[in-house]
Amino acid sequence: MNETIAAQEYESRHERVREFLRERDLGALFVYSPPAEHKWGQTAHVAYLSGWASHDRIVDSVVVVPVSGPPALLFAGIQYMQEQAEEVSPLEDVRLVQAVDPHAVAVARGRGRGPRDFATETVAILEENGVGDKDVGVVGIQNMPLAFYEALAAGLGSKLWRADDVVARLRGVKSPAEVKLMKRAAELSDLGFRTMLEVARPGMRGIEILAEMERVVRREGADHAKYWMASGPPTEWSDTRLDIKPHQRVLGEGDLMASCSYVVYKGYWCHGQRTGTLVRPSAHLEEIFRTARECQDAGLEHLRAGVPIARVAKTIGDLAARRGMPLMGGRIGHGIGMDYSEQPAPLTEANLEPLEEGMTCVIHAAYTLPETGKMFVPLGDVCHVTEDGPEFLMDFTRDLFLAGTG
Repeated sequence: MNETIAAQEYESRHERVREFLRERDLGALFVYSPPAEHKWGQTAHVAYLSGWASHDRIVDSVVVVPVSGPPALLFAGIQYMQEQAEEVSPLEDVRLVQAVDPHAVAVARGRGRGPRDFATETVAILEENGVGDKDVGVVGIQNMPLAFYEALAAGLGSKLWRADDVVARLRGVKSPAEVKLMKRAAELSDLGFRTMLEVARPGMRGIEILAEMERVVRREGADHAKYWMASGPPTEWSDTRLDIKPHQRVLGEGDLMASCSYVVYKGYWCHGQRTGTLVRPSAHLEEIFRTARECQDAGLEHLRAGVPIARVAKTIGDLAARRGMPLMGGRIGHGIGMDYSEQPAPLTEANLEPLEEGMTCVIHAAYTLPETGKMFVPLGDVCHVTEDGPEFLMDFTRDLFLAGTG
């Protein structure tokens, strides 16, 4: 199984950026990514254009794509990182630059010596490629620290041009190679859930179960693996809440178990949600879950290329309200890929944009439980949008599971 993105695909991405630059008479696109993964931010722009994945980077990094000539990868770190980047990136031009943050893991500031800053290096790239008189479009600003932006603006001056985020738009539609990587991330997510079924026993704390789930997924090559779990008594959930911190509650026979995965494989995410009980089923849960499943399935019937996102969200929201479990927050999920949350967005009734073939998203509507008013997210499906409907990337059962019976 080929689990890499070919160099030709990266070149195709670069060429589509160049088309954007030519249409706007820009000399280059300055594409920024922050050093740390952020659930709601677009952190993977640099990974998309360079192959240096988000979970591999601990420093500010940039890809500069000139309108003509090869792209360059700039990073503010120390020398050993260059070798790491070159091992995974098809880009031949990799440059160490000066960090903006004085506390960053980076080459120490010197007096007249050492690497140049991001702006100076970018101007040099323009001049090297014969477009020194043109402006520079910048994307990734939403996740750019203020100090970084101020330094960039001071260095580029009138050349700085805030561009539409063409990289976010391109990333929204996945290639077959990207979908293959997302399927592998989904397989690893499923492995964690299967492990939960095998290891969970009454008397165990939630954190012990989660530790085993994360261990097996990391062992099989995941870049990142985190699961959370909510649990509670089988018929009374007044003390149940979504528990993202280490789960110390001791589980008992018949308890609710709602679990969620955050798994990354070679830069691509899977985020699935599944619900069940420990050892014996719960009629109370089955009744509520049936409503949520019917709402989810009704919306998924519309999840196909050409259909407005609003239709999917409205179908789920209207049916949930009629069944007495209105949506909490109005969002039915989010796009997913190299970031936890990306295009298509937002997945709400307000978004009239049509879905495109090749988009990937996770549908996980949040319902309001009757009587208690608590949030209930029992099911999250990672889907690949096709003309014929959704392709489910996860194989783990979408029905209620029963753990601890093996």
